[in-house]
Amino acid sequence: HSYDPFLLTHQGATWAGDFIPYVTGLPYPLSAVPKAQLDVTLDTIRAKIKAEAPWARQSGLLAYLDEQVASMDTPDRLLGLMDAPFEKVEAWARANGVKPGNITLGEFGMIRQEYGNSYVMPAGYRAAYVRDMIARAEAHGFSWSVWSYGGAFGIVDAFNGDKAEPDVMDAIKSLH
Repeated sequence: HSYDPFLLTHQGATWAGDFIPYVTGLPYPLSAVPKAQLDVTLDTIRAKIKAEAPWARQSGLLAYLDEQVASMDTPDRLLGLMDAPFEKVEAWARANGVKPGNITLGEFGMIRQEYGNSYVMPAGYRAAYVRDMIARAEAHGFSWSVWSYGGAFGIVDAFNGDKAEPDVMDAIKSLH
């Protein structure tokens, strides 16, 4: 499994800790929008944390947001963040005589919409993330499978039998 960077892949997920529910609207990659637009989104997230998070957690959540954004604010940093889990598995495989072709990235994806949350991640961001994760897995010689058919991370179905946007499936289909 890899959902790095978690800040981007789990936006708005109420079940993913006390930080992520405040985060929505960030693009993938962060450079997909002009810096001024990204700054407005980050200011909106900061305002939400200040308005809704427990007072004792606010400074830590705000610092964590800034730390996470700084860790992926350039294409090279983002690539390093996404590659880190693959490099760990690759090192383990070498040390244990496991061929890369015998390793599967068994689950990855980007949330489309948290059940009960009105925010829907733009399909183009989700497709770009899936395309990039597939490229990372294949660059290391690993096979892959995408999570999930339906629901919050759905690539075919959304909630209530609605269809998800075709962008992610189209990105996957274009690879083969």
